[in-house]
Formats: sequence, structure tokens, C-alpha cells
Amino acid sequence: MISDHAFFNRGSGCRYRVWLGQSARTTIVTESYPELQKAHWMASLGDAVHRPRMLRTVFTPGLRNRLSITGPLMLDSGGFTIMMRNAHLTAREVAAAFRAVEADVLVSLDHPPLYSDAPDVRLRKHQRTLENLQYLSEQIDHRRLAPVVHGISLEEVEESCTAVRTVLPDPRWVCLGGLVPLLRRSGRRDDKAAAARQTLRVTIRLLRRAFPTSMLHILGVGSPRTISIAFASGANSVDSIGWRRAAGFGTIFLPGGTERFVAGRSRKRAKSRKLLDEYDLEVLSCCECPACERAGNLAGRVSSLGNSYLARAAHNAWVLVAVEDRPG
Repeated sequence: MISDHAFFNRGSGCRYRVWLGQSARTTIVTESYPELQKAHWMASLGDAVHRPRMLRTVFTPGLRNRLSITGPLMLDSGGFTIMMRNAHLTAREVAAAFRAVEADVLVSLDHPPLYSDAPDVRLRKHQRTLENLQYLSEQIDHRRLAPVVHGISLEEVEESCTAVRTVLPDPRWVCLGGLVPLLRRSGRRDDKAAAARQTLRVTIRLLRRAFPTSMLHILGVGSPRTISIAFASGANSVDSIGWRRAAGFGTIFLPGGTERFVAGRSRKRAKSRKLLDEYDLEVLSCCECPACERAGNLAGRVSSLGNSYLARAAHNAWVLVAVEDRPG
């Protein structure tokens, strides 16, 4: 196992990939920290749920320039956002955006089932997800299209895999969705967490058997700890917006999934995260992220991270990408 200090010393030859979720509606971190432009990035048509005009003005061949990125790009159809906001995007609109944006991976339009959904509701969602996959596979290059598998039980996951294979027998990519609650539980240290990790491992093994040559991507993973768990369970690839959320909350990521406030905060839950301690500061002094290196000595790093959302976001993004070198 790599030491915490060495964790910040980026290596090469990674077997795993973290795609950094970046909204086209918010501050673009790569403009201030171009060192991150070559990372793997993920955008979402969910932005167009908030601002429909973005389908015409943003999700075009110029999306890479808007995001200021040069690395690989994954484009999500926004199914989760559509569900959460009770909104609507048609498969036709998604197909048009997929054709316009020069993305490397296109996540098919899905309708995620919820544990609270009745069986007939879940069935209709699965059917709509499959219909969208069939339509999109006829409209765009299917080699870039990533179907989404769902299920609140192993039986439903298996049925979803079987249905996907009727449309795309051997996809390059397969996404596993609806796992955010499971992944959050798996990061804890109790019996429920152990059961969640076992469920995740079994689910991934099921997908491996169904799609032995496909890249397996887990949608909506958050912190370094849950990313490590996903990789250790057999995933090839994950995406996360946790780096931005933590930065906005005022926290930074450290090795092993630790999350710390850099400075004191007046919040209702003031002790929801710990402040940096002496060991954390020692680790931070070894960080090679662009924000820390630009800030210089430890005092400068603490000041920069404490006062700048952009610095925290760049630092957190670097830590997440570094999990590629330390999957479990």
C-alpha cells in the first residue's frame, strides 16, 4: 500500500479512471488551473433541465472549449437530474445533443428506479430506458453509446442486463446506475456497510459475467473512499462531482477519504467535519496538486485553500484523480 505522503506523487499506467463531473453552468476550474485540462471529464445534459436553451447554445461542438478541457469527455444524458426535478428531455433531444457534442462516451437516457417505486412503476421505467437505448443506438455511433443497467435487486439487475444485450450484445461501455445510497453506506465502518460492500461486489460480478469485454462504469460516486471501494469491487471507471461539492462546503479531501475543514466555519453542524490536525498538515505539505504547488509553503497552502473555492476544487479534483493510482 502506498503511504499517505506518496499518495500525492502521481504515477502513470493507471488501470482505473475517475471522470470529474463539471457543470457547464458553474465556475470552470480548468480555466484557472490548466494542469487539470487533460484529466477525464464528464458533462451532463442535466444542465439543460435547468436552462433548456443550453441544448442549442452549449451542447455543441464547442463544449470542450467552454469547459476548457483537452482530455477525454463523457456526456451523461441527465436521467438522474430529470428524475429529481420531475422534468423531461426526449430521446430525440438527447440524440441531437449526442450528435453535436464530440464526446468520447455517451451515457444513454435512463429512467432510474427508486426503492420506493411500486413494481409496476419500476417495470415501466426499465421499459422506457430500454426504448431509449434502442432509439439512440439507431441514431448515433453505438461504439460511443453506454447503456445503463439498473435494479433494486440482483434479479432486476440481471433482467436489465439481459434486456440491454438484446439491443447492444457487446457494448464498449456499460454503466451501473442507482447506487449512490449503497455507495454511501459502504463507506462506513459497521455491519450495514459491510453488507453494502458485499452487495456491490456481487452486483459488479454479475455485470462482469453479462458483459465480459465491456468497460464497467459506476455512475454518481462521491468521495475518495467510495471511489476506492468501487475500484476494489471491480469497476473500471467512476464519475464524481464530490470534489466540487466538498469545495463549496469549505472542505478538502486527504488520502484515504478523509475530509477536513481548512478553517473554522460557523455552521449549524460545526463539527460535521474535523479541522486539519498536525498529521493532516504534514500530509498537505507534500501535496503536488497545482493549487498547493502554486501556493508554495504550508502556510501559503492553508491560506489559499481556506480562502479560495477554486483552490479547494483544484486540490480535491487532483486527489480524486490520484485514486486511480491507489484503487483500494
